[in-house]
Amino acid sequence: MKTSNRERTLHWINNQYKRGNISFSHKLQRPIGQWSPKMKSLLIHSLLSGFPVNPIYIVEYDGTMYTLDGSQRTSTCLSYINNEFSLSKDTPDITISSRENGGTVLKEYQIAGKKFEKLDEEVRNLLYSCSLEFCTLSDYTDQEVREMFRRQNTGKPLNGKLLRIINESDSFSDIVYSLATHPFMNKIITKTQRKNGTDRDLIIQTLMLMETDQEQQFLSFRTKDIDAFVAGHPDSIDPAKIDLFRAAMDQFNGTFENIKIPVTSIPMVLYSGYCVMKDNRSFSRLSELIRDFLEHYNDNEAYKKYVQAGTGSAENVRGRLEYWREIIGRV
Repeated sequence: MKTSNRERTLHWINNQYKRGNISFSHKLQRPIGQWSPKMKSLLIHSLLSGFPVNPIYIVEYDGTMYTLDGSQRTSTCLSYINNEFSLSKDTPDITISSRENGGTVLKEYQIAGKKFEKLDEEVRNLLYSCSLEFCTLSDYTDQEVREMFRRQNTGKPLNGKLLRIINESDSFSDIVYSLATHPFMNKIITKTQRKNGTDRDLIIQTLMLMETDQEQQFLSFRTKDIDAFVAGHPDSIDPAKIDLFRAAMDQFNGTFENIKIPVTSIPMVLYSGYCVMKDNRSFSRLSELIRDFLEHYNDNEAYKKYVQAGTGSAENVRGRLEYWREIIGRV
């Protein structure tokens, strides 16, 4: 694997992004928009104040640059200079030096609470000229890229859900990424769940249910068992099953606008959609049964005993699955 480093100004990065030459959709990266206003403001202040910012690691495919590490940093800069958010009200002032009458003059500028367009012209020009270091990987293997990702995140607060991707095969990562970024997922999970990798785990758990049969049981959602499934099984998943899974999510997305589902039941709901599509049953009937389930959830003691302590245990997952299989049988 080879690397080459080059400083890229925000002005250049913005132009390349508008031309479609920069993408944040690499499967190793979380979706953008994960940072809090405080984190985003701190990045902009760091650039304007000269604090060092970590490099952006990228790979290139067909003329497009894909961020491997640094999607949040890069997208935050783009979002700010395109006036999509204001800096936090507690963002410190910055100082800019300039030459006047043969001497150096220091001038302080207030940036707190301001969008890019409201900054003083001197500050806007400075930010445009600020740069991020782009580190481009070439002559690499997929395994080397995953290892780079692991090493870059060693010691950082990435949980097991997010680091699980390191042990995934390339094809399995493609599957999980495409399903986890489906529009319906935005209707059933929170931004926090998206940020901590819950979206990926919910897709993996649904795949485990889909692959469970009389010969193979993948009904434990304990961390070690999810890891074992990811590492040892997924390349054998029938592509036709994935197509049915995606078709079910399309149906859900077209049926539900706002839907609040307990996170422990999301794989069961997704699995039920897959089963209904596979058996060519009535999706509208399934939707009715799901609405009824959610409406009476708080009083459903028969089901709730499987969502108390140890929700990932095989016993509790099996209990929830049998309950939903009964629902599927009524479609």
